[in-house]
Amino acid sequence: MSSNPGSSSSSHHPAKARTHSLVERVQHEAQETASHAFQAIASFAWLWPIRGLLFSITHPQIILSVRQALLKSLISSAVIFAVLAFFTYLPQMAILAIFTGPLAPLVALVVVGAESLLLLSFFARALFLEPALTQVFDATLQARGQGQLVREGKTRSSQQNSVARGVQGALVKPLQAFSKDGIVRYVITLPLNMIPAVGTVLFLLYNGYNGGPGWHSHYFQLKGFSKSQRASFIENRRAEYTAFGMATLLFNFVPLVGLLFSFTNTVGAALWAAELEAQANLIDNQVGGTRSRKNSQS
Repeated sequence: MSSNPGSSSSSHHPAKARTHSLVERVQHEAQETASHAFQAIASFAWLWPIRGLLFSITHPQIILSVRQALLKSLISSAVIFAVLAFFTYLPQMAILAIFTGPLAPLVALVVVGAESLLLLSFFARALFLEPALTQVFDATLQARGQGQLVREGKTRSSQQNSVARGVQGALVKPLQAFSKDGIVRYVITLPLNMIPAVGTVLFLLYNGYNGGPGWHSHYFQLKGFSKSQRASFIENRRAEYTAFGMATLLFNFVPLVGLLFSFTNTVGAALWAAELEAQANLIDNQVGGTRSRKNSQS
């Protein structure tokens, strides 16, 4: 029997080409992820949750206006975290030690915090959390001189029944990632924490990317944005929303009191919205002034 070397070598070309294409695709995705992470950090939008915490300390009346929800959050967060820590912390730390070595205790703590946040989403969000956070959001906007935005948004909702239902339902969604699709993504990405060094960063980056815009859902409704306007607004600030989402996740993972930071994170989101609104109003005023001068000259 005779063999054809040419046919043998040619059969390897498609496989090599596919492998090369796959490697290039992975490299491209890695570069895109690294670039987006750098842009997120450079945006300094991760500072807004910190500013929200400081603003809550200097303006305690905003948080205390929803003290009942605050107390429920504290109790439910502490109980669920304590139960999970008692039953799952040591087993998870033992498993994570295989992958992360000496970082296992810290990574296991992050995982338990993520799991407690997941469980809290099933009952805290709809029962008492989101309405209270929406009230905090509006109060912060008003404290930052954006009361007109709040009034106009609510007036618009009362004039149009469909929009009214939308605005009332467009609550601040810090746990937006825990929709049906979001829960699947969240659970699937939990094992990323087992990857040494970069696993937790990738977990935060991915879920921050998807969950960050949810903190401005109520702001978008107050503005009367359509779906396309909302998508365009988010896309133009994608890195900022990723940074904000990552920072809020870190706060929410704090043991025992993580859910309490949802209130200060909401204040931070409202402070950011107030600044965006002030910038938009400044641009509108400048454009209006330019047009009026042109009209007067003509």
